[in-house]
Amino acid sequence: MTSLAAKADHVRGRIRGGRTGKHHCHWPGCALLVAPAAWGCKKHWYMLPGYLRTKVWHAYRPGQEDTKRPSARYLEVAKEVQTWIAENHPSATPTQEKLL
Repeated sequence: MTSLAAKADHVRGRIRGGRTGKHHCHWPGCALLVAPAAWGCKKHWYMLPGYLRTKVWHAYRPGQEDTKRPSARYLEVAKEVQTWIAENHPSATPTQEKLL
């Protein structure tokens, strides 16, 4: 098991290395590109409550951004995060009317 400090070092290294691409922030509607190892942009990451950020860190496996194969636990936590966003920031979640 990788320590949280090692995971943080991995992500910071990817961000400092300038790795950006087609990975958008996971906050609904945010168009900012972030390093593949990052969950999202700094603003939206810190809008999540600490307990959810901790769950993301625990579920994250360094390198999953390269293999495109996150763990089942990571996907479970990602759903929990999206549910929290929808419940606490409903304007961030696209509605059917916004999509039309």
